[in-house]
Amino acid sequence: MKKSILNIVILSALSFGAVAADNVAGDKLDYWNPERPAVQLGAEVIDLTGKGPEAIALFLATVDRLQADDEVLQIAKNAVENNKKIAPEYAKIMERQAQIRGVEVHELYAALLQMDWSVNKLLAEADKKLMAENFTKIRGCTTIAFNDSGIVAQSNDLGISQLQEFPTRIVKTDDVMFIPTDGGHFQGMGRHVGAVLNIIGEPSAKTASVDADNLVTIDAVFAAITHSKSIEDAISKLQGYTTPVAMNFTVADDSAALEISAEGLVVVRGAGGIGHANHNAAMKKRILGMMPITEANEIFADSFAREAAAQNFVDFAKEKTVDGMKYILNQKPINITLYDKDFVTVETMIFDTKKGCAHISGDNPLFGEYSQVCFDYGLLSSSLLSIAGFPTLIR
Repeated sequence: MKKSILNIVILSALSFGAVAADNVAGDKLDYWNPERPAVQLGAEVIDLTGKGPEAIALFLATVDRLQADDEVLQIAKNAVENNKKIAPEYAKIMERQAQIRGVEVHELYAALLQMDWSVNKLLAEADKKLMAENFTKIRGCTTIAFNDSGIVAQSNDLGISQLQEFPTRIVKTDDVMFIPTDGGHFQGMGRHVGAVLNIIGEPSAKTASVDADNLVTIDAVFAAITHSKSIEDAISKLQGYTTPVAMNFTVADDSAALEISAEGLVVVRGAGGIGHANHNAAMKKRILGMMPITEANEIFADSFAREAAAQNFVDFAKEKTVDGMKYILNQKPINITLYDKDFVTVETMIFDTKKGCAHISGDNPLFGEYSQVCFDYGLLSSSLLSIAGFPTLIR
């Protein structure tokens, strides 16, 4: 759901498009047929294959992070030992990163949690008017997984300034590829399982109390899932724990949605796969008891429409492939272009665990293109460029 700036890598001119067009990024576009040049062409891959945990910690220590509030620092402190239990290898990397930065490790976990905690506070009030004003803060992100395909995908929707200011990156290691956010592990895939997310927040499920003793942070959940051998393995690691804010992790070796909150872990599956947006079934039922679905869909920023479109596609798609995911991620209402509010699809990601490849767009895929990176070097379709001998960039 977020991107972080990297200080040590010099962007090449290829990262940002300069295609002549009538519209530029930031202009209001036609809803059905939006056109503008790409801001970013593909993604940058930080290739740390074979370099070990130390190189990962060194890299993450260069990524800008948020400053956490006192209550978020306390929550993160309570999660440190639990993070070690569900994601021990990742926890060691974070401890090393903390040493490099000269801070306590819980400060790093807190920085990763801060944005979702802040957004969730806006949603904790169930009043209809306040919901209408605040739900657009989490208006985006659709997650999709096909059954029995090993393929999971997400549209990542943020303010357009994120697209204009911060390049899209993915970290590649021996066994995991992930989007680095605020110095930690977010959407990604391992050798067997891929995972993406939606924040579903207080309207969908209870927020954890500050002093809860079963807290784990969102980045550690991603690390636990992507280091798992199967969805069932991931579920077994996460049972009994809660993320501070209600979250959905859509995962694939076959497919499922894992909704985690203070109310527990709920596993959701569909006949052909799973489509998910920024709400759960209980929240949708509650809201539709307050207002008709047309009004609710408008207030909740197309969340119900996006879920229905995604679920309909996975249930009936004839070919459950990466190309199928690329198709649905281009369609309304899942794909968000700048039409009314300054909030757009800034990138999409598709993780194919069976082929061991990630496909990442550096912009809304309607305008940009995908970069492919695979665990097997023989599958890479891009050229290599080494910058200052540190990360290798793959375009």
